[in-house]
Amino acid sequence: MNGEEPSEGAPAPVRPVPGPPKHPLTQPVPVVAGDREAKPARSKRRRSRRRRRGMPTRAVVLVGPMAAGKTSLGRQLAKELGVPFVDTDAVFVRAHGAIADFFASRGEEEFRRIEEEVIAEELARQGTRVVALGGGAVLSARTRELLRAHPVVLLMTTQEAVLRTANIARRPLLRDDPDAWGRILEARRPLYEEVADITFRTDRATKEQLTRRLAEWVRAGGRRSKERR
Repeated sequence: MNGEEPSEGAPAPVRPVPGPPKHPLTQPVPVVAGDREAKPARSKRRRSRRRRRGMPTRAVVLVGPMAAGKTSLGRQLAKELGVPFVDTDAVFVRAHGAIADFFASRGEEEFRRIEEEVIAEELARQGTRVVALGGGAVLSARTRELLRAHPVVLLMTTQEAVLRTANIARRPLLRDDPDAWGRILEARRPLYEEVADITFRTDRATKEQLTRRLAEWVRAGGRRSKERR
């Protein structure tokens, strides 16, 4: 024979036996705790980006008569969209005090001048945001011109709904002369309709329904429409 025979009494060579795989298919592979937390966060960010795709990259502006719901609905809309909310009347009050007191001491003309500046500054800021204007802001030709570059929502209601739902104690005009609301609206209506891209009636739906419809319109690009919702 060509090979040597093993010597008598010598032990037979031992062949190595393969060990089990490190991660048998019947056992789960360990997952780092951080991965479980990161995946939902990444998924949430992706959903947020998809929802914002197509949204305007500038301010969405709410206009309309006093007590139509611009502030409350604007705040809800901003929350739904995940963007900042600004009430220009509140900006004015922080800098100059109560509007009624300012009217009494310095007059409406000076108030309108400063209001115009506040609005111009807010509309110049970059990025998507929701901005609610005071009821008389559209009286300014400069403001109306600036609004041409923004998606503008007109919120409308009725005098009956306002007197039924508004806090009269906080609105001396309504308390002292309830019919003034209707007269002021009729005088300003052409200006509201001039600047508006779409109109929503706040007396015909709940705040939740309006928020959803508004958010859908904004996410679709906030394009001009003659439709009233």
